[in-house]
Amino acid sequence: MTTARLANRLRQLNIFREQPTPLGIGVKACYLVLQQLDLGLTVYAASLGLSEMNPWIRSLLGSPMQLVTFKLAIPLFIAWVVPYKLLIPACLLLAVVVGWNLRELAVAIW
Repeated sequence: MTTARLANRLRQLNIFREQPTPLGIGVKACYLVLQQLDLGLTVYAASLGLSEMNPWIRSLLGSPMQLVTFKLAIPLFIAWVVPYKLLIPACLLLAVVVGWNLRELAVAIW
């Protein structure tokens, strides 16, 4: 499939919109809030002595500036560039990750 045909099919699916919609803004805000919840829970768990399962984030825990760049600046850029319809699966996955983090923290604390 050529690039032009792929672009034409994406336009037909109406994934890309020119004007922001309230739903689109809500999905993008949800994505950013879930990213920050994940960051906060990860830092809190690390302060309790729990280990991070993700090797990339584990290596960034020693460098706060890189961690903030990875978990704040990059998701902000993604939310700005990516159409909201493509962020919905990411929001669902992040909700599962945040739920997992909360479960692990609850088990570790009690």
